[in-house]
Amino acid sequence: MSRATPTLPTARPTPPRTAVRIVPADALDSASFDDPDARKAAAYVRLLAEDGVESCVANARGTMLAVVVDDARVLPLFVPDARAKENASYTSSMYAHYVSYAREELAELRSPVVQRLAALALLPVAALLRAARIDHAVYVDNWLLSTNLYPALDPDAVDAVSSAVAARFPGRYVVWNSINERTTGALRSRMRELGYLPLFSRSVWIQDAYEGLGSRIEHVLRRERRLADRSDYELRDADSVDAERTAELYRALYLEKYSRHNPVLTERFVRRTMRAGIVEYRMLGRPDEEAAGVIGHIALSGVLTTPVLGYDLRRPREDGLYRILSIRLQDTARDLGLVFHSSAGAGEFKRSRGARNRLEHRMVALEGVPRWRRALLRCFAALADRVVVPMMLRRGL
Repeated sequence: MSRATPTLPTARPTPPRTAVRIVPADALDSASFDDPDARKAAAYVRLLAEDGVESCVANARGTMLAVVVDDARVLPLFVPDARAKENASYTSSMYAHYVSYAREELAELRSPVVQRLAALALLPVAALLRAARIDHAVYVDNWLLSTNLYPALDPDAVDAVSSAVAARFPGRYVVWNSINERTTGALRSRMRELGYLPLFSRSVWIQDAYEGLGSRIEHVLRRERRLADRSDYELRDADSVDAERTAELYRALYLEKYSRHNPVLTERFVRRTMRAGIVEYRMLGRPDEEAAGVIGHIALSGVLTTPVLGYDLRRPREDGLYRILSIRLQDTARDLGLVFHSSAGAGEFKRSRGARNRLEHRMVALEGVPRWRRALLRCFAALADRVVVPMMLRRGL
């Protein structure tokens, strides 16, 4: 009797190894990339680094490099200046975000007693984060903007990128900003599999549906469009954008009204990003009058966000400047078929217009970080998850 030849298991093909390069800004040639998002990111890294990061984001201290993945994707890589006493922008410093920014927001609490108690509660948090050396970090895909958009990055490339960055900057936390379940869900899942530490960042508002929102929301949107259509304020084309006025309106809203720890975007930032086509600007104003509002949006990998927004706070509330800018942005995302990431803040306003709340995290790779620092950072992450997040959810933020 002949014996059947055993069938050998088919070997699985070995996935191609991810090629990762960390390069200085002046080594980037945006024209060498086929992907438009890669060209945009490469141009952005170059313009931020050309005269120093501070020339574009005045309260950030550090160096802008780039991570190039498989010669096809570009991720800005921000390395804070270890010699700087303080990185004042929350986009360049986790200490500024979790401590300095939080201290400023205590003024929003109505009760002086609650303010004092909250200030006291921040003291051990500040000590914990200083002990953990939280700013001894390097940030992957950090555009130094409030919201960082990601290219179409293969989740399997995450480990290779983090390992390359950790090898180049030993002992530093490797931090991936702006990670949420909706716009970066696949990356988030892979990072969880790899054991990255999720560090709560903020509550953001994202809209990916523009039809079938329900009668109440549809009514609000119709009302907002009527306001914009009937207003004597009109959006001006990019050719008429005034960089100085744009920076002024942005600063009045985000720094003077809210916090000096928001990124200080300069006139040079506006002029260079406009010229390079990285941010698309439009100004709002009446004919023959100084502009009263501005929006600047950036789109990457199917998502649109607005790093630049401002309006004249001296104008009457009835003019509805913020409402007009908001509905025009929402309709721009809809018309382009993009998900609209409207960042944080104004939660009830955004919810009533169809956006949904998502929790955003920094995902931290701890490879090469001393165990005692890992333990301290894990304590802070647990504290945020058990105290801060539930409080924000209860308040609907």
